Amino acid sequence: MYMVEPADQFGLFTNTNTNIPLQSVKVKSAFDNLFCQSSITQTYLNSEQKTIEAVYTFPLPSKAVLLDLRVTIGKRELRGLIVEKKSAEEQYEEAIVKGDTSIMLEQLQPGMYTMNVGNIMAGEEISVVVVFAELYTCQGESLRYFLPTTIAPRYGNPEEAGLEPHQLPESEMLSENRFQLEISFTGVLAEAELESPSHNISVSRSGPGKVVRLATGKACMDRDFVLNIRSSRKNHDSIIIEHDPIAGYVALASFTPQLPVPEKVPAKSIKIVVDCSGSMAGDSMTQARQAINDILNLLRPEDFFNLVTFGSTSKALFNKQVQADKINITRARRYLRSIDADMGGTEMQQALETAIEITGPPIPQDVLLITDGEVWEGDKIVRTARESGHRFFTIGVGSAVSESFVQQLAAETDGACELVAPREQMADKIVRHCQRIYLPKADKVEIEWPISPKKKIPQIIKAVYDGDTLHCFALFAELPEGPVTLTMTLVDGKTFAQTVSLDNRKNPVAGRNTPGPITRMAIHRSLKEMEEDEAAKLAVEYQLLSPWTNFLVVDEQTGREKTGELPQLRKVPQTLAAGWGGTGSVILESAPNMCEPPCFIRRSLPAETVGEVRFCLEVTDELRLQTTPAEFIEKCNQRHSWPFRRSLQLKDFKDLLDCGLPDKFLAVIEEAGLKFDPDLAEEIIVLALLLGLSRSSVGQLFDAKTLKALNQAASRQPAAKKLAELYKKMLAGISDDDWGANFA
Repeated sequence: MYMVEPADQFGLFTNTNTNIPLQSVKVKSAFDNLFCQSSITQTYLNSEQKTIEAVYTFPLPSKAVLLDLRVTIGKRELRGLIVEKKSAEEQYEEAIVKGDTSIMLEQLQPGMYTMNVGNIMAGEEISVVVVFAELYTCQGESLRYFLPTTIAPRYGNPEEAGLEPHQLPESEMLSENRFQLEISFTGVLAEAELESPSHNISVSRSGPGKVVRLATGKACMDRDFVLNIRSSRKNHDSIIIEHDPIAGYVALASFTPQLPVPEKVPAKSIKIVVDCSGSMAGDSMTQARQAINDILNLLRPEDFFNLVTFGSTSKALFNKQVQADKINITRARRYLRSIDADMGGTEMQQALETAIEITGPPIPQDVLLITDGEVWEGDKIVRTARESGHRFFTIGVGSAVSESFVQQLAAETDGACELVAPREQMADKIVRHCQRIYLPKADKVEIEWPISPKKKIPQIIKAVYDGDTLHCFALFAELPEGPVTLTMTLVDGKTFAQTVSLDNRKNPVAGRNTPGPITRMAIHRSLKEMEEDEAAKLAVEYQLLSPWTNFLVVDEQTGREKTGELPQLRKVPQTLAAGWGGTGSVILESAPNMCEPPCFIRRSLPAETVGEVRFCLEVTDELRLQTTPAEFIEKCNQRHSWPFRRSLQLKDFKDLLDCGLPDKFLAVIEEAGLKFDPDLAEEIIVLALLLGLSRSSVGQLFDAKTLKALNQAASRQPAAKKLAELYKKMLAGISDDDWGANFA
């Protein structure tokens, strides 16, 4: 159990009053056209009187290529060295036993890493900087910057995924992990429109470019940070070339394919598979329903479809693929209204096997999968999908989606992936997926270089869709110059081509003693096409973190006293993902204290989540919002204005605070003396207060949807009805002046 300390003591403490060592996380990203280089700085502090080892499992974008590890201990600055995995683990353990400070960073699976910071002495602070690069892809005129901050609980056996017990991410409701963020833009994106559905941001000018920061300075690490970038430039075709002292020259060709729209689109057969497991409760389920509704709107009568829901079991609406006529669409909509995140665990393997076995017409079969992706055995699921012959178009939903899994599942089956954060437009994503499903893809794709390359990466280019950026590398013995052509052949035999000129006068080649970032990204991408021994050797040569290599730093301590004892293990907990498992609804972070734990008792969490926890008992001045009752009720109504939200969306004190609970109402709760009652569930107190308010003189301000949700919830909670009468009497004692101008 974790307890929140007073505001002047930043950090987390366990119930034995030991510190969680992660003090801060700072992220800086810099865009140069579609190339983005980022650094994430993690600061660890040992506030205990004994030596500790900090272990932090954290997420990064699945396509990030880690380039550098820098460590600062006091005034000493150290650089990480890439070492073959087994040797790195042995050297790390040896250093720990000897009492030396040692840092090891390893990749557990795409997008998930563990940082081990061993032998942090009492009072010592260690700063670790991880540098990584990404190549972003445009989808039409837009691209999406994505930064995961937390790992949501996952279904299945993490040991089968290769995780050791100390590496397993554990979520805590009271974890206050926070981060700072700064993103700069130059080049073609300097004038782009910027919008974040996940966080409040500030945008400022910096020379010829722009800089994005969190408007609140810091934000809670309980959700993915998403920045939608829209550029008026439609053609992002470009060539970048680097000199490599090992390979010679490395070129990156980036194309945005432009494919024609056929006069007639043949019938399609689409199997819609939706995750209805417990982790999808709340925002994710709302998004899933919206996605299904949107796809049903886009189906044509000549198309075939089915709807499969799954959790611990799987269920198909029809026993075979059926035509999307009016009767079947109506039946699907009726069924859609009944589905919820109440089907138990996430047995996705079984669900995909169910969908694959559904018979359909003799035309290609596509699967549209909607899920948060929170499973451990992703590799097995991907193999099943790849062998099925189906294309998988995935939609990852939620505030902390398992991005690497849904991306990999789509990529391995020649499909595509879209991610949708809470509060982000779903319809645009569905339309884009339908375009990919309906419009022809290029089956045969080749890039013609001005001279023959030593190696092409990837060796085989898979499916290419209109408007989706394609990045390809090539290695040359000598400097190439001239036209680079992308040739695409459709299934009907028609061929289309795009050309960009490789002009060395516009692509200056800087002399380097070490490989540059483009070169290292090319080599990193080629590793998956090699045998393990060859890949490990090349990763060490190019200093790349991979499944076969780790970053390692050892700081030999010759001038300080060593205790001779092994350090105490301190795991850094994950902040529970916002809205996970229906624990609330994700709203935009708009204030510095938004991630402060609400100061009440919470018992409404699922038992398998984090268990029963108790928050601090003093409400801070920041939480005593001076909103009027009218403003509060309007925000309550807004919570119920979204489609499909028929159940009560205000279930705990944090929900009330997020809606701007007036100080007068808070005083009523405190006066009733019920906040500290250990036998009364928080959701009953919340329901009773709202019921009492709805029966008071201002109850008419609640709209019909909210009142219906209140009454339905009350019908299942007799205790709340009785308590509501007490609150009604207490609310009647508030004077007209206290109600505010809206109630005069």
